[in-house]
Amino acid sequence: MRRLLLSSLIILILSPLSASWQIGADLRCLDSFWYEAVRLDAEASYRFGNLRLTVPLRYSHSLSHELDFLESGLSVSVYPFHGQGFYASVSVIRIGMFSGFEAPEERLMFFSEISAGWTMTFGWFFIEPRLSVLDVFSAEKERLKLLSEAVPQYSKLRFSLIAGVEIP
Repeated sequence: MRRLLLSSLIILILSPLSASWQIGADLRCLDSFWYEAVRLDAEASYRFGNLRLTVPLRYSHSLSHELDFLESGLSVSVYPFHGQGFYASVSVIRIGMFSGFEAPEERLMFFSEISAGWTMTFGWFFIEPRLSVLDVFSAEKERLKLLSEAVPQYSKLRFSLIAGVEIP
């Protein structure tokens, strides 16, 4: 079964379905200059046809609290209108890890995220306004409240502006 899954994945990655790699960062993180916390968001994606697989990497550090948070995961985006740029996304897995003196006792956190946005490409570059809802099922309400107190940029509803390069 593993070989079948791995073979399917390799064929999918190597197939010429107008596939491309995307690497981007959230420009909204520049608001860290006005807060007592730093949030850095980056992501790498593989887009083929009307699907995109994204691996985000996010780091948050509070200057007023003794708290750091590192998260990653895997999300799947679907572009329902071919060539229009609109997409909807859902996280397959989202995991985060707290560290620092004020970190909760249970340091690992599993949660969810859904988003919708619009991808606009300009040659090798892309820009993507996005609206995301974090922890849709309210499974981690307490720890996310702690995180949003320490890092004000961390909220349940977030508007992002992703900019990056697309490599065909």
